[in-house]
Amino acid sequence: MLTRDLLRYQCRDGKLLPRLLKPTPANLALAEGLLAHWRAGIGERLGELEEAALPIIHESRSALVGKGLQKLLLDACTFADPASAEELRSRALAASAELLAAPAADAAGHRAAVAARLGLDPAALGEALYADLPHLARLQAAPAWGAEELIERANLALCQGLLLGARSLVVELPGADAGALRRLAKALRWRRLLAEVRRTPALATLVISGPAAVLDQAKSYGLQFALLLPELATTRRWSARAACDGPRREPGPLTLELDQDTGLRAPASFTGHVPAELAAWLARLGERLAGRTIDPAPDPLLLPGGELVVPDLAIDGVPIELFHRWHAAALRRRLDQLGRAPLERLVVGVDRTLAKSADAAGCTDHPAFARHGLLFSDLPAAAALAAAVARVAP
Repeated sequence: MLTRDLLRYQCRDGKLLPRLLKPTPANLALAEGLLAHWRAGIGERLGELEEAALPIIHESRSALVGKGLQKLLLDACTFADPASAEELRSRALAASAELLAAPAADAAGHRAAVAARLGLDPAALGEALYADLPHLARLQAAPAWGAEELIERANLALCQGLLLGARSLVVELPGADAGALRRLAKALRWRRLLAEVRRTPALATLVISGPAAVLDQAKSYGLQFALLLPELATTRRWSARAACDGPRREPGPLTLELDQDTGLRAPASFTGHVPAELAAWLARLGERLAGRTIDPAPDPLLLPGGELVVPDLAIDGVPIELFHRWHAAALRRRLDQLGRAPLERLVVGVDRTLAKSADAAGCTDHPAFARHGLLFSDLPAAAALAAAVARVAP
């Protein structure tokens, strides 16, 4: 996504308005020029390619647009990292220290003596010592996007960048499409975000706390929060309203409003995406709990009053909900609900980082935790899950 210095927006009447790119002839020509430049640079060094791209960027009426497009291209490129020169530098420093006991007449003589110790040509010594700097990485592959797709990705990345400063996000799904709701609920779980979800026959509403409302590891949480936007953009009918902190020149809360008519497009690869670490975890569970039924996308549970509980997975039909380091308020609410017994078979997993935090103090002493709860680090182990399921199973 785009960094803060590359965001293009306006502030007007309390609203945060993203300045989306249109597929005008000028913007398409700029995108095509950058795509062609990076595709033709296979095998070249990163620093040289970036320098050669400057004339293309400055041909645009807004250098900020060109820099944003190039940033997205660079993120999608694959580079071959140069071989480490750390050992060579260590040997060079050791040789230099020894030679300084009887120093040469000048710097050139000292450099030649060090190069001789290392078996290198003096002229090549400087480059060899720093051959592993990032700008010397060589391009292996560039994305096979079209110009219009690059512009669409830039618009999506712009809105994601603005969401990094959000305090909350309210998502509405008109018609309460069950398939769309299930897919978004799954995305929330994979991103380790918790939302208060309410559903009526005409509307489903998700209220999600944003990164600006999280004090602990807000940057990491904000990244997961912004990565939810592509999932929304693949939904047929949706609207989102975010309360954002204003930039320095425009203090005060601002509202960012997006919907299906904004024109955001997300690659199809976002639909149903499962992060690699979670896919590996589910595979391990399948191996260690062989013979048991593991459902990675169980149906939401409806509570009295219309609130939905979205489990992270189910084992033998027992739903399991995981609470991570940002979920203190939601954890307290869930334990109180379990104390009133509307969810007798729900297992509640609590990250140890959350359990030790001041916000969640005393949660593991809650009467409902002894029967329904388990502690885990990052992701729960198969044995702990099996034991917790056994406690709540009839």
